[in-house]
Amino acid sequence: MTDVKPTMTDNDVMDFIAQGYVLLEGIIGEGFNHQCDTLPKGNANAFISSDAFINEVLLHPELAGVARSVLGENFRLPNGGHHHFYEAPHFGQTWHSDGLSGSGYDVTTLQCYYFPHAVEIEDGPTMILPGSHCRAVDREAIAHYGDVLGQVSLTVPAGSVALTRY
Repeated sequence: MTDVKPTMTDNDVMDFIAQGYVLLEGIIGEGFNHQCDTLPKGNANAFISSDAFINEVLLHPELAGVARSVLGENFRLPNGGHHHFYEAPHFGQTWHSDGLSGSGYDVTTLQCYYFPHAVEIEDGPTMILPGSHCRAVDREAIAHYGDVLGQVSLTVPAGSVALTRY
């Protein structure tokens, strides 16, 4: 892997540990974002493992710098993923947890959300509940919750990336 430099301060890392996410708005260029226009929905393992995705997204200096800051020098890149694509109108999913929750403050894995298109509130954006990764949660038991105080709606410009503790 290329030599990746950390980009977060100690305070930034502590904020990530407490909040469980960092949002990098509009960092990926329009040219690469448009390459995603023809990507079929569903399994995206081949695309995520491609040199283009690795170089343009995963090793983007800002994104890789966050991964380096949080995970350390020899972090590994993902080798799979899923392309969620919904036709409007879309009302989104119920609350659920991705990955483990309530297992302490250590960070060993990140989940990467790449948004090649702008996301508006009408699109049913991904919601994040800062700090919820520190609470033990039954994935299915929280599905009935509606709006939760402190939730963050990822209404973002094209080319944005969110990294969450996984």
